[in-house]
Amino acid sequence: MTTAVGGGVLRDMLAGEIPTLLYDRQLYAVPAMLGSAAMAAFFELGLHGWPAVLASAVLAFGLRILAMKYGWRAPLASGVTPSE
Repeated sequence: MTTAVGGGVLRDMLAGEIPTLLYDRQLYAVPAMLGSAAMAAFFELGLHGWPAVLASAVLAFGLRILAMKYGWRAPLASGVTPSE
């Protein structure tokens, strides 16, 4: 999750832009977090190796693609007004 989110923030900073994570409500971190949680669950269940890694990666990638396709957005914190 840190690599997925941090990489995007670093990319934006090196490009001289405001990090997308700070102003856009697209789902970046949530799919990465769910993929990480799935990998942790597989590990706890004794499922190790490439099948667990592949399943976790497909879950995270699939959620991100679905979020982009259907325009899913993260909720705003209470008291924050949308900038759109």
